[in-house]
Amino acid sequence: MPMVHGLLYFCRIKENKKTDEALMTNLQDNPSLHGNCLLVNEIGVLILGEPASGKTGLAFSMINSGRGTLVADDQVIIERVHKILMAQPPEALQGLMQIHGIGIVTFDYLAPVPLHLIVELVPHAEVPLVPEKSEKEIQGLSLPLLKLAGHDASSADKLWLATDLLKKEMLFNG
Repeated sequence: MPMVHGLLYFCRIKENKKTDEALMTNLQDNPSLHGNCLLVNEIGVLILGEPASGKTGLAFSMINSGRGTLVADDQVIIERVHKILMAQPPEALQGLMQIHGIGIVTFDYLAPVPLHLIVELVPHAEVPLVPEKSEKEIQGLSLPLLKLAGHDASSADKLWLATDLLKKEMLFNG
């Protein structure tokens, strides 16, 4: 039964070998990062972390609450275009998200999108109470870095707040 909640378009579970093979393909033609990417509050967000750190869970929470749009799940192709990093999914994975306990689900997606923020999912003990300004470099460009606990129920709300603050900073500081 299709479920529509907020901006979630839970169309159908993909249950065929072709999709499974696409997920398992070694995408050598398009080098990619292991992570997720969303558009949140008009801000391109790259979510990185160790396997099982909660990347897809956080992305799904943002999409399901209507506060995020899928760009890429599991593998993100990053391309530098002048002074901008653009993110998109590998062609074989466009619009697909593998959700633990559910399977492979099709979502509307948007790509490519410019990246503005990197979120690194870490154990709760590694999240600073008051973070210092930090950045992460990808392809010679630095982006703001935010550390969040991946399995913390409030991480989706913190991500929304961070994108709101970043958006205001970009608006007022050019």
